[in-house]
Amino acid sequence: MNLLDSIDSAELRPRYWAAFASILTLLICELFDFFVVGYLVSAIAPSWQLTFGQTTVMLLSAGVGAMVGALVCGFIADRIGRKRVLLASAVLVCVGAGSIAFVPDGAWLLFALLRFIVGFGYGGAGATQFALIAEYTPLRHRTLLTSSMGIPAGVGLLLASVIVTSLFPVLGWRGTAALGFAPLLVVLAIAFLAPESPRWLLSAGRFEEARIAAASMLRIPGDVVVGRVASPKRSASLGDVFAEQRRFWLIVVIQVALGTVLSGVLLWGPTILAQLMRISPTEAAAHFVGVSLSALLGRIAFTYLPHRIGRVPSGHLVGYCGAAMLACAALFHTEQWLGWPLFFLFLVAGQFFYDGGYSNLTTYAAELYPVRLGGQAMGVSAASAGVGKIVGPLALGLISGTGNLVTPQVTERAVQPAFLFLAGCCLLVGLCYSVLGVETSRTRLE
Repeated sequence: MNLLDSIDSAELRPRYWAAFASILTLLICELFDFFVVGYLVSAIAPSWQLTFGQTTVMLLSAGVGAMVGALVCGFIADRIGRKRVLLASAVLVCVGAGSIAFVPDGAWLLFALLRFIVGFGYGGAGATQFALIAEYTPLRHRTLLTSSMGIPAGVGLLLASVIVTSLFPVLGWRGTAALGFAPLLVVLAIAFLAPESPRWLLSAGRFEEARIAAASMLRIPGDVVVGRVASPKRSASLGDVFAEQRRFWLIVVIQVALGTVLSGVLLWGPTILAQLMRISPTEAAAHFVGVSLSALLGRIAFTYLPHRIGRVPSGHLVGYCGAAMLACAALFHTEQWLGWPLFFLFLVAGQFFYDGGYSNLTTYAAELYPVRLGGQAMGVSAASAGVGKIVGPLALGLISGTGNLVTPQVTERAVQPAFLFLAGCCLLVGLCYSVLGVETSRTRLE
């Protein structure tokens, strides 16, 4: 057998699991750093006398950074490899997130700049870590294991809710932000445990390095033939990604729409809930533990569903069911059931679908395109999600009125139009899977 065939039929070594677990831990930390800002902003908005416009800039700056970082780092990763880009991007996330602890009171522009750095690193990591795992993993395990990389996002969101609920009164918002430095230890572990992608090394003509990298992670026969891969006549470019029109728009539309929904709910959700229920940010965080648990259960469910029924049918469930839950949250946001706000209950139910569905989407772009375009395809995917992370908080900020102070009255008027907009975005996800969906489960990367 040649090396590519051996990779697709190989058994996994302990080092694979160690590297896989380290990257999953990094994902948890990245998502904590990315989404904890919703709680930070809900705490400082009143004391800093921030308007909806200022808080919107603070929330969407990471989305802008993620879009830029994904495109830049995806381009670089196809030229110098996945690993180095992943490590540099992860360091940026940690440094940017932790440095927010030192922002002077009222310096919301500096806060937004550091969030841009967090987003840049987050986008760069997203363009590389998912491609790296997809390219390591044998065919029969790929759909299940790559989908499982969505689970840490649910854990990261849950971690943010739990830490804010339990430690925020002790640490304050600055101490909570300073926790962003801690994942630097995980980055160091990945540097030692994770080799470069053997598939990328083959595409770069580094055949012996590819064999060594594959053998360190997988049980490769000692007499395997390292098949020579013909080098392309020119370097791969974003134009090559765009040339596959159906795949390109499939990635872009789903990621923008789903990113809009998730960022709108998670970044504004704690503030909206605190204002609607007249509760403190810490109490809102305690309520969001339920939302986070629903997201985690959804991530687990959509890890197994694509393996059983395929990626496209799973996408139908994400889009259509998520849209129904968001529409109900918008229409019944003033009602209660057994003392619980229906707005909150429908958020809990909807989070299972539109958040859980990211397990189905995480490595979709890397499966749709060949390895030589994998980094840039994941870059386009992560950049599109970055656009969604801009549109989500921006849309809710515009609907609320950017010049208005964050108050319960303004928030309540904005909930119905804002969440009907998010429901429409989720409906677009389902339609996109129906019209453009390409099934990649159990198909080879080459």
